[in-house]
Amino acid sequence: MLQKKYQTTPTPMRFVSFIVLLATFCLQIEPVSGQVTRQPYVEERYSRSVRILQVELTDRYTIIDMQYGEPATQQMFRMQPFSTGGSIGFDPQSRLYKPGDTRHRFNFIKAEGIPESPASLKVRPGEVVRFKVYFERLDPGIEVFDLYEGRNPDQTEYWNFYGVHITNPARKKPVAKAPAPTKTPPPAKVQEPEPTPTPAEPPLLDKVPDELPVQEPEFITLAGTVFDAKTNKPLSARLYYREETDTLSLNTSSGKYRLGLNKTQRYTVGVQAKGYLNGSLLVSPADSAANPSLRHDFYLTPLAEGTSVTLNKIYFATSQYQLLSESFDELNGLVELLKENPGLKIRIEGHTDSVGDFEKNVELSRNRADAVRTYLIEKGIDTSRLEAKGYGPTRPVSKGNSEEERQKNRRVEFVILGT
Repeated sequence: MLQKKYQTTPTPMRFVSFIVLLATFCLQIEPVSGQVTRQPYVEERYSRSVRILQVELTDRYTIIDMQYGEPATQQMFRMQPFSTGGSIGFDPQSRLYKPGDTRHRFNFIKAEGIPESPASLKVRPGEVVRFKVYFERLDPGIEVFDLYEGRNPDQTEYWNFYGVHITNPARKKPVAKAPAPTKTPPPAKVQEPEPTPTPAEPPLLDKVPDELPVQEPEFITLAGTVFDAKTNKPLSARLYYREETDTLSLNTSSGKYRLGLNKTQRYTVGVQAKGYLNGSLLVSPADSAANPSLRHDFYLTPLAEGTSVTLNKIYFATSQYQLLSESFDELNGLVELLKENPGLKIRIEGHTDSVGDFEKNVELSRNRADAVRTYLIEKGIDTSRLEAKGYGPTRPVSKGNSEEERQKNRRVEFVILGT
């Protein structure tokens, strides 16, 4: 059809071939919107070994040009501990978000220059790898986004970027021009008859859909920084929490963190740093009732000889020394602290109030301290690192007689003997 259409106008074959080739080439080129942000400002990134070089927005994609490794440096990520090599890959479950709006995601499409996990590319220390990742096109007007690759388990460091600033202005809506007014003669007044009232019809019932729409879970953002309580300097730390049946963890080298939590669930978020006492935070749905984002900074106390720490969530039956299951989360945190700091030695101390027989209270406090020590030993802590002692009512922290004051005296503590 094309050749017959142009038979009346002689044209050199080379020129026709050139036109056909040019048209084919143009069809293969994807039209771009011309929105390229080079070296975008990034508020926070968890990995120091990968950076964003530029972000390009086309009609179909958000293309992120990235670089793993820095020249003349030895950056090794995604490798087994103590290995001499490393490997990298990009998780296809990655997605982009507008900060604070995790319900609307922009999904991963493909990668160029890097394999998709679980496949991987082996790299040598100091090697530089340039690659691109393609996501769904960000909506116009989103000029700050988060790249979330995954939560950080022990053996993998994901490349999460928060607060990536780009040029992506909102599209301007065309303003419709009002038609020019035309002069028309006023209509003649006609006397209309009075309308005849009609009986009211019963309202129609709304049809109930066969299937109700599935409500996606709402998320909140919990963000903050982990600090040294004495110097107020940010700490490299590990955060962990449970979501349904999974225990999830996140490593941060800068001290800054950001978590996406289900708004309808309760969480206990713990934080660990080598050489520091653990911290924790309880997050409940009521905390986020009117705010989609929460902020909490952790201040961790350095481990030092003589430091005393109260274990507030250790529970026993009344006048008994068998540990209740509600105590296990607190004790498991102490186990992790001891494993993270193999030189740490502690003395576990049991305390009671002054109600009842003095000798029986001393014996009860000693048995409770021994129960905690036994639990730690069963979890793999060497006996030489643990002491246990019961003080009964001899070291009260409160001298009041109310039940609330006596409750403060019924406690289990540990004292650092050496680090």
